[in-house]
Amino acid sequence: METDRLRAALERAGLTEYQTAVYLGLLDQGTAPVVDVAEQAGVPTSQVYDVVRALEDRGFVETVEQDRLHARADEPGEVLSELRSTGELLADAADEIEDRWQRPEPAEHRVSVVKRQRTVVENARTAMDEAKVSVEFSGSAEQFVELRPAMEAAAERGIVVHALVGGEMDESVVSPAELADSRITEIRHIQKPASFRATVDRRQGFLSPNVHGDREYGIQVSDDLLAFHFHWTFLTCDWVPATRIHVADETESVYFSIEEFIRHAAVMSNEGATISVTVHGRDTDTDEAVEVRGELAEIRFGDIDIPVPEPTYDELGGTVSIVVATEDGDVEVGGWGAIWEDIEAEIVRVDAISE
Repeated sequence: METDRLRAALERAGLTEYQTAVYLGLLDQGTAPVVDVAEQAGVPTSQVYDVVRALEDRGFVETVEQDRLHARADEPGEVLSELRSTGELLADAADEIEDRWQRPEPAEHRVSVVKRQRTVVENARTAMDEAKVSVEFSGSAEQFVELRPAMEAAAERGIVVHALVGGEMDESVVSPAELADSRITEIRHIQKPASFRATVDRRQGFLSPNVHGDREYGIQVSDDLLAFHFHWTFLTCDWVPATRIHVADETESVYFSIEEFIRHAAVMSNEGATISVTVHGRDTDTDEAVEVRGELAEIRFGDIDIPVPEPTYDELGGTVSIVVATEDGDVEVGGWGAIWEDIEAEIVRVDAISE
């Protein structure tokens, strides 16, 4: 241990600055005149005798009466015992503080700003543990590894999980081979660093910058409109330009963004394909969970009356919806925040595509 750290440890154990300096001086010099030790340690001569007597009372040193008062470091048994008991006390205190400390619940306030990224990450993990529909994640490789167990567990429960790893991906941290058996719905990678961002169940959002921030902070939201902005940034800035590195089921196409579904379905529909889908969502009148199955009958682009065979995200950023032909009739399905449509889609699964 370096001298500065040893000095800090002794002061934390209750020694004063002067007591620490004299004790360390005696450890180095052995038996020595108190005045000489004071001079080398930078302790005023007028105070060194009181300092030595205090150390002697605590069992750190013993004094020797000669022509001048000498002192030497005592056998460190009691010192070691005191230091170790102090360390145990501090460790126990740290454990107790950790047990008593309660992180602010992410749903307590519509918008919360916190000073520590750690708080945002931990609250995102809690939200993932309780996810009912979907999880979006973007962050560094280290953050992916940290939250991967929560995302894997969510995927095992049937939650649609999209994870994006940004920045350099060291194989010692995240190895593509290790992802082969992952249940995470889809994982992508992008070379540029990605801010930590997570959206859970379309209502809870978590954000904290990984780079280019002059100070550490985090934002938590519990609001479907604000969470939509997190999702749209994730989709357009991170997810779309990223490279797919893993998909849990190659035979399954799952979307929790109706815009992304339309972007792909419009091309196939324009080429004459018949697309069968299952939509999981909420009835816009009753807010009850619903599920509809049928064939994609129409894609609607707000005020645009003509077909859009290859929609851009500019065109998808407006009002878009799909019409699903079911056994009970046509059902119009909208995206996030749908009001006029019959259903607000949460998950769109492609069941079959036929020429």
